Amino acid sequence: MDIPELVNQPRESLAVELKSWISPDEPAGIKVLIKTAIAMRNQNGGYLLIGFDNDTGQPIHEGAPENVQELFHQDKIQGMVTKHASEAFEVTIHFPEIEGHIFPVMEISSGVRTPVGMKRPFVMNGTKFIPENKVFVRSLSSNHTASTTEATHKDWGPLVETCFKNREADIGGFLRRQIGGLNRELVQDFARTLAREMRPSEAVQLGVQDAIHDTIAVQEEIAVETGPTETVEGILNHILQAGSQRYQEVVAERQLELPDFGTWEVASAIEGEIPKYTANLDFLNLIDVSNPSYTGWPVWVNSRTFRDVENKPRVYDGAWEALIYSTAGGWEQLDFWKLDPIGKFYLLRALQDDFGAGPRGPQQPLIALDFGLSVIRPAEAIAVGLGFAKAMRCEPEQTNVAFKFRWTRLHNRHLVSWANPARYISPGRQAYQDELISDVTVPLDTPDDALAQYVERVVRPLFEIFDGFVLGSDVIEDLVQRLITRRL
Repeated sequence: MDIPELVNQPRESLAVELKSWISPDEPAGIKVLIKTAIAMRNQNGGYLLIGFDNDTGQPIHEGAPENVQELFHQDKIQGMVTKHASEAFEVTIHFPEIEGHIFPVMEISSGVRTPVGMKRPFVMNGTKFIPENKVFVRSLSSNHTASTTEATHKDWGPLVETCFKNREADIGGFLRRQIGGLNRELVQDFARTLAREMRPSEAVQLGVQDAIHDTIAVQEEIAVETGPTETVEGILNHILQAGSQRYQEVVAERQLELPDFGTWEVASAIEGEIPKYTANLDFLNLIDVSNPSYTGWPVWVNSRTFRDVENKPRVYDGAWEALIYSTAGGWEQLDFWKLDPIGKFYLLRALQDDFGAGPRGPQQPLIALDFGLSVIRPAEAIAVGLGFAKAMRCEPEQTNVAFKFRWTRLHNRHLVSWANPARYISPGRQAYQDELISDVTVPLDTPDDALAQYVERVVRPLFEIFDGFVLGSDVIEDLVQRLITRRL
């Protein structure tokens, strides 16, 4: 993750916690660091930002120590966590600078395979501050705000599921990951072949037959429930058209004079039964904290803590929306999004190649498209869209989430790799059409490590307009996994 992005406009979620200044030499501060590290590990990774107001997201200068880097030294914090956590995991301390002040950011690695708890109590000066055997998680309160709490019976299911996904211990889940994206006829052929080759006892023992039959049944049920694909296509087209029109209306209302840039958009719709929600603060909180924040500026970023009132979200026509436009402090960003509680979501974002690229980006707009960013952004939109549906308590095995993507102003651009120069792409691949639309439908029970196949379906048509370029599946897989595990 880009840490400067993360701290520029921080917001708390299940994967991000904000704390005012604490001391890692005092019991209260040590207690926060240990509990948060364990909770974030059980969340499958996350961040603790120290020196920030929890309500406003603003940096706190008062009370900041002078020797921040020494006080929060990497080895010191890592040793503190390792001493008490039941399983060793990596803790990284970053020191971004904001307005001339340094702030510590504790990053907890993903990849939890066993629930992590306290292997020994935290005792200081004869006082026990954290008992042994306690397990901490990131959880939601009644109004859908995130906090670090002791695990209860409600947390064990999601926690164990996360561990199983990382370990790939569930054979049935493994099979679904491999065959979930195949068409039903191919799955049935596979099932018949496997049944002929395996002894019945082996199939029963491994759960193979159940996994295959469940997969076929779910595919058949979804096919019946969703009805004709034109219905889903029509819904996505309407979201895309209405979102784009509303964006133009808000730009006109705010009388913004915008530079030249291309855009990428995503329209998303949940297919299946959706519990009833309304466009109130509880819904916005729920959506916000369920955003995994895979990048420093995630898709559908909640701007309610931003300084500029014009950038804050508001309710319009029964849905939350926000137009975020900022060039302050050398930081450029333009997003417009809508979050409809009936399960329809829209996002428009200026291409980073044209707007917000920084000094390492292209020197002028409308000339380049970074192939890595073009994989990462749709991947994040798909992963976050699934996260929204899960947070809204949709039934995973009975729900799909459909996505339609659109890129604009592509004509005469060249594929490059400015965002990560270490990823080489040979020059000369040019686009000759101006717009590209692609879509994909993803089952809600798709695990994170199976998302690459759906991302590939989305970006393949985009890359093909650049002189027929085909990006390797292994490259897409690597980029998606780096996003999901926050190793970008």
